[in-house]
Amino acid sequence: MKAKQMMKSLSTLISISQPSFVWGGVGIGKSEMIHSVGESLGYQVRDVRVALLDPVDLRGVPSVEDGVTKWNPPVFLPTEDEPKTLLFLDELPHGSPSVQNALFQLVKDRKLGEYTLPDSTVIVGAGNRIQDRAGANRVNTALGDRFIHLNLDVDADEWVDWAKESGRVIPEVIAYIRYRPENLFVFDTKAQVQATPRSWEYASRIMATSPDSDIEQELLAGTVGEGVSAELIGFLRTCRSLPSVDQIINNPEAIDLDNDPAVMYAVCSIIARKMTKDNIKKFMKFLDTLPDEFAILCMSDAVIGNPDLKKTKAYIDFDVKHQELTL
Repeated sequence: MKAKQMMKSLSTLISISQPSFVWGGVGIGKSEMIHSVGESLGYQVRDVRVALLDPVDLRGVPSVEDGVTKWNPPVFLPTEDEPKTLLFLDELPHGSPSVQNALFQLVKDRKLGEYTLPDSTVIVGAGNRIQDRAGANRVNTALGDRFIHLNLDVDADEWVDWAKESGRVIPEVIAYIRYRPENLFVFDTKAQVQATPRSWEYASRIMATSPDSDIEQELLAGTVGEGVSAELIGFLRTCRSLPSVDQIINNPEAIDLDNDPAVMYAVCSIIARKMTKDNIKKFMKFLDTLPDEFAILCMSDAVIGNPDLKKTKAYIDFDVKHQELTL
């Protein structure tokens, strides 16, 4: 399922304290999504990396009190006096069979030895699939039977929406993914580097530093892979050869984009980032030269970055002009 569907599904399952498990490829945002949903519902999220645990880490270290052995539960397990908690068992398939066996009692009976999980705690797990070649093991059948299993898919449109709203990805990367959405997630079991939603965020951070041209492609190849980075560099050259914002504002009729989709996506991204309440009117003549779908795309992006644009007469006139296409 897509990200928005996943978040709704998790919200439903968490609200009824039903253990759930999110499966998905490497670097597609499973952990961040679970954190986001849990926090939005008022839970403190306790992140436990199952891959790092031994069975003794779960039950705790023993001590002797009045001649009786007592097991002291680990600090990552919530207590009754804590706020409601989402116990996030991340990388669960990477856990050893013995650790998975120990987790079975925690998920099934909400106990570990003498420890009892508070009623206000809900369990959510996540991990990679075996076919992802990420070192995951098979999840114990008995343990897996205690979860509702959800599969997260990558959707370029949803990722672009997230990237625009989060402000964590530069416009050039967003424009490239719009142009080549199939390159958002390129999984090749033979390659050392994969293009994933997470690695695109890394690529954006690298590009934002304006690295020297002699190292830029090497840095990007080590982030999103050789083939994708070569195409990305070509796209960046197109972006960097575009007219300046001043040229677009002062002489919009003279700008020839040759109806190239790559150029259209790039220039729309630049304009959307630069549009303000003070200069929106100056951009209108240029938007009138674009195909309607690109003009609407540009204005939509601009409004996400600067909602005050909706209060301008220029925006209202634009919206009325294109209302049949935007309904």
